[in-house]
Amino acid sequence: MTDPPAPARAFRLHLPHGQVYDGWITSDGQAVAIEDQEHGLTASAPTVEDLVRGYGGGHIQWLPPTQPHPAPPAQQGDTR
Repeated sequence: MTDPPAPARAFRLHLPHGQVYDGWITSDGQAVAIEDQEHGLTASAPTVEDLVRGYGGGHIQWLPPTQPHPAPPAQQGDTR
């Protein structure tokens, strides 16, 4: 995951169909999800609740603020 800008808080967005996006929430509450890290494609919303709703549901896994970000889980069809 790309490190979030300071002072943002990192999270993982787990979608109902199994996809997982890394992201962050800024101090003013704006949420950003990284859809394609290689190409820098992101989605954002005014709140994390709006971001989850925009993807049709899912849940947020908050990442510890002082630990390095773990590698994202392999996704279906991932050939890495």
